[in-house]
Amino acid sequence: MIKNKKTVIMFVITLSIVLTVLQYQGIVPGTSDSGTELRSVYTEEDIPATDPESSLWDEATSITVPISGQTSTNPKRLLPSVESVRIKSLNNGTHIAFRITWNDAVKNSKTTKNQEFRDALAIQIADKGSIPFVCMGSAATGTTRMHIMQWKSDWQRDIEEGFQDLEDSFPNFWVDYYPYAVGEPPYRVPEDFPGNASLYLPGYHVGNPFSDPLKVTSVEDAIADGYSTITTQAIQNAVGRGVWKNGTWSVVISRALDTGDHDDTVIKEDNILAFAVWDGESQDVGARKSVSSWVTLKTRGKTKEENPPYVAQICILILYVIALLAIIGLIGFGLKRKKKGKVSKEEGEATEDKPDLKEEEQPKKTGEGKKKKVGHSQKKSQKNKVSPAKKRKGG
Repeated sequence: MIKNKKTVIMFVITLSIVLTVLQYQGIVPGTSDSGTELRSVYTEEDIPATDPESSLWDEATSITVPISGQTSTNPKRLLPSVESVRIKSLNNGTHIAFRITWNDAVKNSKTTKNQEFRDALAIQIADKGSIPFVCMGSAATGTTRMHIMQWKSDWQRDIEEGFQDLEDSFPNFWVDYYPYAVGEPPYRVPEDFPGNASLYLPGYHVGNPFSDPLKVTSVEDAIADGYSTITTQAIQNAVGRGVWKNGTWSVVISRALDTGDHDDTVIKEDNILAFAVWDGESQDVGARKSVSSWVTLKTRGKTKEENPPYVAQICILILYVIALLAIIGLIGFGLKRKKKGKVSKEEGEATEDKPDLKEEEQPKKTGEGKKKKVGHSQKKSQKNKVSPAKKRKGG
C-alpha cells in the first residue's frame, strides 16, 4: 500500500510540473492564482477594448493582487478600501487590454457636488529594469517617467448619460443670462454655448479635461515624475469602460502596445505595472487611495508570426505527454528495481545467516566425533592390553 502511495505522489508531482509548463506555453488554460506576474494571453480575435463582459476574457488567466493603503504622502489612507483586485489581460499582437475587478458595495459616479467623490482605477506602467518608486516614480532618483492610465466613473457617466452639470444635482438651479449663449434657460453645456459663449466657461474654454463636456473616452492618459506632478497628455490613446453589477466593478483599460507617442511607455515583455483604486463612498481623492506593489507583465505572442501556430502547439503537447509517460515509466522501473534489490538483499542476508548456524553446530559434531573416537580407542587399547599375571602364566 505504501509503495502505491509513493507512485501516486510521484505521478501527481510530475503531472503538476507538466501542467505548469503547458499553461506557461498557453496550450492549457491557466487558473486563478495570487502572484506578482501577469500573463497577457494572445488572441487572434479583436480584443474587447471596452467590454469587461466579453466571453473572450474566459481565455485569460486571472491573478489576484493584494492592495494596501497609501501612507507615503498626504492625504493618506492608512487602511485600503479593498483587500485585492483581480486582473486579466489579452493582446492580439498590436493592442492590449486589461480587465480589473474589485468589490465595491456602493456605486459612486457623480462629482457635481462638493461632497461627491467618484470610483476610479489606474494602471501605472514602467519599463523593465530598475524598479522605480511605486507612487508615481521620482524625478529626483532619475527613474523613468511613469505612464498612468486612469479610468473615472464620472467621465463614463458623462459619455453615457450626457455631461453632468449643476442642473443635474440642483434641479432648481437657474441662470437668466449667459453672454453669447443660445436658446433659453436653463442652459445646457455644450449645445447652448457655441463659439465665443465658451469664454464664460473657463475650464471648458482652456481645454481642462475635467470640464470638457465632449469626452470621447473615460480613461485619462497621463504622465508623472513623482508626487503632485501628474499631467494630462496632449494625445489621448487609452480607452476603457466599467460595469458595476452586484457590488462589483469590472473595468477594462486598453491601448496599442506601441502608440508612437513619446509620452507613452511601449508595452512589451517584462514591463512592470502597479494599480490604484479610489473608493468614492470613502471620499477617496488624489493621493488618498489604495495601491498595489509592482507586478511583472509577460506578453506571449507579440505578433501573430511570433505566436506558435496550432500545429506546433499540438506537437509540443504530444512531446510533453511522451515526456510524462517516460517519467512515469522511469519512476515505475526505479520502484521495481528497488523492490527487486530489497528482495535480493533479504535473500542474501538469509544465505549469510545459514553458514553461521552450521559453524555453530560443527564444533558440537566434531566434539562428539572426537569423544566417540576417543572412546573407541580406549576400548581397543584395553582389549589389546595383556595383564602382567597372564604374561607370567603364559610365559
